Amino acid sequence: MHLVASLAALAVGILVLLRPKGTPAHKRRGRAYALALLVTSVTALGIYRRGIFFFPHWLAIAALIVVTVGILAAHFKMPGRAWLHVHLTCLLVSLYILVGGGVNEVFLRVDVLRRLAPTLNSPVVGLTHLAVQILFLTLIVYFNAMVLRRSRTKQRALARSALLSSSR
Repeated sequence: MHLVASLAALAVGILVLLRPKGTPAHKRRGRAYALALLVTSVTALGIYRRGIFFFPHWLAIAALIVVTVGILAAHFKMPGRAWLHVHLTCLLVSLYILVGGGVNEVFLRVDVLRRLAPTLNSPVVGLTHLAVQILFLTLIVYFNAMVLRRSRTKQRALARSALLSSSR
């Protein structure tokens, strides 16, 4: 169940990322992503390969927290005008956590990669995680910059229309 939920969350999360935002379809996909991530995280909490609660379990909890904060920010449009930045950042961080877990799983389970990096402490795994981190930091900056740009464009248009209507 964990694998199926993880793959579903990954597929839907990428779809949400690539498709238009704010539409009814975006909201439906967002709910599906959140549900799949919930199942992924809860099932991750039940996996005890080492018999102890360790780092991946904390990441599952972190994913639940950031996706909840991101959804609540969008639902309640809070905090103030920053809600969209909170929403975008939290959802991208949750997707990053999911992809980061996937990186570890691929290096553990794909034989060719396991031979390339026999332990998760391998520099190859570390460099892969670094590349994923850079990608997601870039996405966070890009999407937040787009929101700021749209907001400023909208403010300028409102100011122009107010100026035009007051000069009549």
